[in-house]
Amino acid sequence: MTDLVHVDLELLAGLTAELDPLMCGILASGDVKQAGDFVDDVTRHCMESPYWEHLSSASSIYCIWMDIDDILDGWPVDYGPDSEALALREFKRAAQEWLDMPRTQTGLQDYLDRWRMRMADTWPAPGGVHWRQRRASPGAHDDPRQP
Repeated sequence: MTDLVHVDLELLAGLTAELDPLMCGILASGDVKQAGDFVDDVTRHCMESPYWEHLSSASSIYCIWMDIDDILDGWPVDYGPDSEALALREFKRAAQEWLDMPRTQTGLQDYLDRWRMRMADTWPAPGGVHWRQRRASPGAHDDPRQP
């Protein structure tokens, strides 16, 4: 777990007011394309002022959603025909956990820590080797498409 960083609760309230309807849209999405459109809006809001400049957690939220979105790009691991189902499942899981999150400094920190840990340790990987482990192995390249 990371150390708690001071979170401006007024900024967090503003960001959640903008993100909550998008998270509800993700949960109501019938397919990954529709969910992905909401995800694009989530990340755009995280990069907007004043959040990007004054709420350090906005960049962490952005990174979580972009890491999930990377499943669709086949980067850094191609999940093959399961990519869309996996991405949609994780989009909905992240959205539900966001909506369930207490709107406090601790609630936000727990959400961020849980997702960092999940992405680092538990996402399924082809061949049984998690993609972050594969990248860290001797001789591994950041881009698995490169020799």
